[in-house]
Amino acid sequence: MPVVVDLPMTESRGLLERLVFHGIVFNMSWEDPEMDRQAFNLTPADTVVSISSAGCNPLNFLCQSPRKLICIDGNAAQNAILELKLAAIRALDHAAFFDIFAARRPAVITRVYRGRLRPQLSPRAREFWDENLWMAARGLYNFGRMGLFCRILRPFLALLGLQKQHLEAFFELRTLAEQAVWYRQYAAPKLWGPWSRRFVMFRPLLYLCGVHPEQYRLVNGRHDMYEYVKERIEYALTRVPIYDNYFLSQAVTGRFRGNRVPPYLLAENFDTLRRNLDRVTIVNGWLGPYLDTLPPASVNKFNLLDIFDWMTPAMFEATLQSVLRAAAPGATLIYRSGSYALDPPASILPHVERHDELARKLFATDRSTTYGSFYILTVRSHPDARQAAAGLVAHGALGAEVVAAREVGAWASGGC
Repeated sequence: MPVVVDLPMTESRGLLERLVFHGIVFNMSWEDPEMDRQAFNLTPADTVVSISSAGCNPLNFLCQSPRKLICIDGNAAQNAILELKLAAIRALDHAAFFDIFAARRPAVITRVYRGRLRPQLSPRAREFWDENLWMAARGLYNFGRMGLFCRILRPFLALLGLQKQHLEAFFELRTLAEQAVWYRQYAAPKLWGPWSRRFVMFRPLLYLCGVHPEQYRLVNGRHDMYEYVKERIEYALTRVPIYDNYFLSQAVTGRFRGNRVPPYLLAENFDTLRRNLDRVTIVNGWLGPYLDTLPPASVNKFNLLDIFDWMTPAMFEATLQSVLRAAAPGATLIYRSGSYALDPPASILPHVERHDELARKLFATDRSTTYGSFYILTVRSHPDARQAAAGLVAHGALGAEVVAAREVGAWASGGC
């Protein structure tokens, strides 16, 4: 069983956040693992901290055999998904694991849950799945906030005139030239218009797919949300190979295709995952306070998704100060943003080296369509705790604002 840590969490969310970001939000992670693999270049000596989201990102890292993997999320339901996947890796063969989590025959879980999976779960995850196993049995990708959004999206596309057979055929195309022809013939004339604008600008729908209210304001305030979504989708459909784009296949057609799935679901990675299970720690809590409990210079890789989109500038800075405290010299930090630009605060820049060219190169291959920019930073030096605290004081970030920053910063549980 993985080590599970429950940290005390001060509830500081508004009503909207408590309603929308309660229970499962993300039924799969929307960060392209190939980008992360090349950005990190994981070694057996690395300790990785990753936001859990739906567990896909951490498990994709576990396939690469880091020394230790710490998965943290302020939403216990997201960690419950990860725990269920880890239990299935330990107790089942690959065929059954694939049936459940690639949603080919998900009802298999009803036969194995009580006797083989439930005993391996933490009390909190056990309580969650005792009540919600029906979602896994009917296919996780149909449920949670993201699942509901996709179940609304598919009939909306049909109403626009995008026929199912044309969508199915699209995911079998093998060249960008074929994709461009398909887009001009079937998608562009029907996809963009007043009804699509209403769909995109209807905030409750975007909240369903995990867009935090602050993130919506950030992107829409800078770029116009409709134009942003249009640009991102056009790019993904015409500039990135669609054949292995399991993100869009699941969202648009409701299924993965063959073995075009996240790396952790592939048969060739299953034995490695099983060997590495004891390297996993799961944390229910906020990122900053947890990082501050770790020994200085103890973490080599940080995968923070898009959590900074949800923060004030002071919160952004405070969270990165906690990262710097825990980071070993040479540690790598990656994050994403819905905005086309979300640079690190000025106080952080002396301590990190930016790898913007590599980030742009990798981002150009992004299959998920959900982000506007990608960042890779490595730590130049390790400021001691007193220097970090002094820096926070100088920038007015200590006290209640830092507490709020850390709470909001780690509560984020993944990308849109």
